[in-house]
Amino acid sequence: MTSTRSYTLQILFGCSLWLSACTAANIPMPSLRSNRISNSLSANNENSYFESQDWVKVSEAPPQIVNQPIGARVELECEAVGSPSPTIQWIKGTTTLTENDSYESNMISDTINQGLSKIKSRLIINSLLPVHQGPFTCVATSGSQTALATTNIFVLQGKLTGQRNFSDYLNTNMIPLAHPKVRIVLFNTIVMELMGTDLILPCKAVGSPKPDIFWIDANNEQIISNQDPRFKVLADGELRIKDLSWPDMGAYTCVARNDYSKDTITTFVYPVLNEN
Repeated sequence: MTSTRSYTLQILFGCSLWLSACTAANIPMPSLRSNRISNSLSANNENSYFESQDWVKVSEAPPQIVNQPIGARVELECEAVGSPSPTIQWIKGTTTLTENDSYESNMISDTINQGLSKIKSRLIINSLLPVHQGPFTCVATSGSQTALATTNIFVLQGKLTGQRNFSDYLNTNMIPLAHPKVRIVLFNTIVMELMGTDLILPCKAVGSPKPDIFWIDANNEQIISNQDPRFKVLADGELRIKDLSWPDMGAYTCVARNDYSKDTITTFVYPVLNEN
């Protein structure tokens, strides 16, 4: 005879995970149900499922107002949570931004995971100019749902001429760096995905020279694509995990680096039992 008790453990996104107590004969595998209204997750061992309705929320918005002088470096960060996994784009006014010398981050992962996740995007302006003044909107999309967050950038225009020497310009960051530092601009912080599916973890980076990207697995070992056919680092820096399983749970670290700088992020992967 075995007894069953329930515990509440606060996890991911400020949500609750419900697990029956483990017994010597059986350790139940968690499954999930999402709540589209409260953005909460619950898990148990009884006929749970991913909610079929799409939902998305901006969980961490960039500041509403940014005031910076000409030549300053500006970085806007936007985080969204939703199901299916959200994508993020940036819009200036009514124009969708593309990656170029002035805007380094408007990239979207080509593959959309069907589970629940948090994704973070960074919009980088290496050298602020008057043309950059105006509203910038983070647009998060999950399936048919969209959430927005807008920042208004105001460019403080001082005099660029006068009795200022070269060191003055360097101290005020008014001369763009020859080698903008490496920055990872699109990545997941948390992913919850059904076991048996193929999972794609984005890691998009900018910098000059173009940074190299590699991944470290949950066992703190570098992932080498030809060592395990289930794990592969794709040409654009994404990590693909085929046939996701319970032992794959853990923190995966993406490292982007060149000869001058590096940046790292961590994505926590949580496999979920597929009861369908």
